[in-house]
Amino acid sequence: MIATGYIGTYTQGAGGSSTGIYSFLFDTDAGEIKDMRIAAEAVNPEFLVLSASKKFLYATNEINEFRGNPTGAVSAFAVSGAKGEKLSIVNQVSSMGKGPCHIALDKSETYAVVSNYMGGSVAVFPIHTDGSIGECVQTVQFTGRGPNTERQEAPHGHFFIVHEMPDMRCPNRALACDLGSDRIWRFAFDKNKRKPLLPLDPPFFQSVAGSGPRHAVFHPAKDIVYVANELACTVDVLSGECLSLLQTIPALPTTVKTADVTAAAIKLGADARRLYVSTRSYDSIVSFRVMEDGLLEPERVVPSEGRMPRDFAVDPTGAYLLVCHQESDNLVVFHIDTTTGVLEKIREYETLSGVCVIM
Repeated sequence: MIATGYIGTYTQGAGGSSTGIYSFLFDTDAGEIKDMRIAAEAVNPEFLVLSASKKFLYATNEINEFRGNPTGAVSAFAVSGAKGEKLSIVNQVSSMGKGPCHIALDKSETYAVVSNYMGGSVAVFPIHTDGSIGECVQTVQFTGRGPNTERQEAPHGHFFIVHEMPDMRCPNRALACDLGSDRIWRFAFDKNKRKPLLPLDPPFFQSVAGSGPRHAVFHPAKDIVYVANELACTVDVLSGECLSLLQTIPALPTTVKTADVTAAAIKLGADARRLYVSTRSYDSIVSFRVMEDGLLEPERVVPSEGRMPRDFAVDPTGAYLLVCHQESDNLVVFHIDTTTGVLEKIREYETLSGVCVIM
């Protein structure tokens, strides 16, 4: 099987040296990348999301000025080529806040929601049938700050996720991680309303002061959400509906000095039996065993084989984990032993300033 993947990069600032978005073809039988190329030139296309039809790709442009205004941008691309290796710009609009760092689509792909890190907000955009991004229909400005005066002087929107499980009492729920205020904001999500984000009561879950919630992932079959806390380098396990705290577990063993280590991405394996977290400065991929009740048990820590692992992806077969590194300009392929969970590096490829990888 040949799967197509994409890498978001920095082209300026933060050591950026790329020119845009990479595409690559991944042979899932051999665990090998057959082709890697610049698919589209773009400025700081930091985070990416692919439509379910694989006809369109959306990217945040992590900048602080767009068309003369103090805001970032979000771009839509049409996917073409025999294997989806080419991208062409459809349109680009303001992200309605500085430093957009994440974009998510609801399941119906009616809307895209962008998290603005420096703006401390999320913004909602309709997705048209031609794949283009419409003008913003709703913004939610976060409030609050945390004890870390360097990183938490103001709210910092970092991640947004919509969770739809029709067998539950509240099937359309959404969460937004705010690193700056140590809050996870709670919403109902109604795609039939012009302003689809509806604040819930209580409006947020208050994380431990100074923890810095960054990214989150819902368990596909349990009412549980896992949150990677960037600043504390921990993982919170929360009940999905009311966000009550079930467990807080360090991302790294207590023997590791974590003062300068930060958690980055968090993903579940294909069978949801393991949870993975990338850590920066310690430069590792940490795995946890997911127990029957959804709680976590530490498993192992594996060097990521590069500097500053920002993001990673599990391939569609669940047999490989691909990690991109922002500072060492490399993409590393690990084989996953689906029985033991052991990660084994098998290949390495050159990339430039990779910060997001999707497949």
